[in-house]
Amino acid sequence: MEPSGRRWSKRCTLIAAVFVILGTASVVLVWPAVAAYLCPSCYGLERVTDSLFVEPAMSVEDRRMLQETVARAAGQVASFYGSFDRQPILLACASEDCDRKLGGRGARANTYGTTFIRLSPRGLNQTILAHEFSHVELHSRIGQFRLLTRAIPAWFDEGLAVIVSDDARYLGPGTMSATRCLLEPQGNLPSSPFQWGHAAGKTPGLYAQAACRVMRWLEENGGKTGLRDAILQVAEGKRRLP
Repeated sequence: MEPSGRRWSKRCTLIAAVFVILGTASVVLVWPAVAAYLCPSCYGLERVTDSLFVEPAMSVEDRRMLQETVARAAGQVASFYGSFDRQPILLACASEDCDRKLGGRGARANTYGTTFIRLSPRGLNQTILAHEFSHVELHSRIGQFRLLTRAIPAWFDEGLAVIVSDDARYLGPGTMSATRCLLEPQGNLPSSPFQWGHAAGKTPGLYAQAACRVMRWLEENGGKTGLRDAILQVAEGKRRLP
């Protein structure tokens, strides 16, 4: 008869294995983009560089153009913030079918912390990349703890990304001033990522409102220099934004 201690050890190993299997299945079903980040080849993605994985259907020329676009977007963000040192992993789809497999539900792109970005076929341009890179840089500067405790509300994060990316869909022409506002902000804007995600698809112009409110804040608080100082204070736990 097998000793009880050994039987218990086997049971614990089996239980642990079951939890690992269930956990892996949950990631694949609920967060396919996370699963693709952990194993790009499992989703058919091919490595182009250490930080870029693409759908095999993407042509050699399109891959080259995407790399150039990524470099321009990174430079745009570095110009605004003063630096852009954290290069996230990019999971780029050339087809809607690929995007759906990665969990895309209509959004051009999604940023996951400061680690990786899922790009749909409609997100392979400088504006969208600069928008997502702005999130990465801001989140990296304030740190995960400040991000989770909402030291910066979602509307400020999103509005700032619109400004950094110079998105003509939500900003008028011009330089760093509120004259670029296309829509005046109406009341309280969503402060949590969940609230923002729920409202953004239902409220036309929400990004434009957020960008306008952030633009006005920049005008009143020293522009880019004032923003960088404020971000540092947020990271040190000395203030919240706005």
